[in-house]
Amino acid sequence: MSIEEFYHLFYEDLQEVYQDSKELESLFFLLTTHVFKCDKTTIILKLSKKEKIEDYIYKKLIKKLWELKKNRPIQYIIGKTYFFGMDFLVNEKVFIPRPETEELVSWIIQDHKRNSENVQVFDLGTGSGCIGITLKKKLPKIRHIHAVDISPESLFIAKRNSKFHKEKIFLRKVDILQNLISLPIIKKYPVNIVVSNPPYVRISEKKLLHPNIFQYEPFQALFVPDEAPFIFYQKILSWIKKKFTGVLVCVYFEINQFLHLDFIEFMKKKGFRNLEIRRDFLGFFRMIRAIYYQKT
Repeated sequence: MSIEEFYHLFYEDLQEVYQDSKELESLFFLLTTHVFKCDKTTIILKLSKKEKIEDYIYKKLIKKLWELKKNRPIQYIIGKTYFFGMDFLVNEKVFIPRPETEELVSWIIQDHKRNSENVQVFDLGTGSGCIGITLKKKLPKIRHIHAVDISPESLFIAKRNSKFHKEKIFLRKVDILQNLISLPIIKKYPVNIVVSNPPYVRISEKKLLHPNIFQYEPFQALFVPDEAPFIFYQKILSWIKKKFTGVLVCVYFEINQFLHLDFIEFMKKKGFRNLEIRRDFLGFFRMIRAIYYQKT
């Protein structure tokens, strides 16, 4: 079989699962560049020449095509994802970083790029470590990145990503709902960034998700009870109010777009003012920033 023939087979087999042609094209190049260990330009040249595929490569491609037909995310199939133009290792124990989270990180970078020397970051629910590692990479003067997660498997992946990118972050196993209060603040800096993309999808919204999300990605990283959609944020805000006095805290959250008005009221009731909410690239209200300061 030639690579051109595989290209047509790929589209025929997956067009019912992925109806967006641009998404299909992206999946094709993600898969083929991974298997052939080359860049997109090389794949395009192979297509134009109608190059034959070696048997062992063909078998790999067919196996991974079968996995895609079963709704398995391409990031889990190739074992990595791209975030801020960088590779991050992922597996089924880790939530796959999304473009919306890149926008949240970009907001933080823009806010602090001129003065990050006396800043520490708390990345709560770090998952793959992509937020903390990217911030350390893009704002190298930041003093400390504290990254926490309840999952030992996630922390293992985050540690591997930290080593791969040669960026030191402090990883700690913490259950946000049970013992976030136990997270020590070793030193208070003038500016503290608290960033989190916690579970925020209500169980009732599961039907709105693509099957490749709820079938494969970790349940505990996605869903919250319908009756308590802000449960993680509530714990984080309570922790901030108890632990930080006399210093500035910049809070950045990714939020449920269907609850953005309720979330603004929730933040205000918790004593957080100076709120700014932003839309993501799809036009949904997805990110919010609060500036918090409490006198000693």
